[in-house]
Amino acid sequence: MDATLARHITAIAAAVASAPVWAGAITGGVAFPGESIPALTVVAVDQKSGKQFQVETRAGQRSYRLDVADGSYIVFAVPHGAGVGDEPGQAPLRGAYSAFSECVLSSPEKARNGDCQDHKLLAVEVGPKDTRKRIDIYDWYLPAAEKARIMGIKVETP
Repeated sequence: MDATLARHITAIAAAVASAPVWAGAITGGVAFPGESIPALTVVAVDQKSGKQFQVETRAGQRSYRLDVADGSYIVFAVPHGAGVGDEPGQAPLRGAYSAFSECVLSSPEKARNGDCQDHKLLAVEVGPKDTRKRIDIYDWYLPAAEKARIMGIKVETP
């Protein structure tokens, strides 16, 4: 093998070895308490390492996809853009994937009757080559304890 080819093979192998390895993905829908859905930063935080994965959505976008490493994640959204920033003296607005989100999706009748009352954040387990679907961010009415878990996470938003 000539030296140039050997160098190219070595460079390609090094690039492949240093590239991030995504184990899978998290996908879902988004909703917002208002007339329209603002731009969102959707965040998945690994519960063990604290590592974050983020994706930005556009105003009006109804779904998201996050490529992630394997782990156990909480998933939430931070709205941004005109009229949705955290205002001094106002409770910050955050949406999340929670037991409420699952209840609304799996039991529309219970949701209509107001019986979806559990707002506990749910862990999303992602393994090698998993795509976790229907991790919907529908819960914008988190109780103080669950909201505090999210608010303790520093998120960079545009």
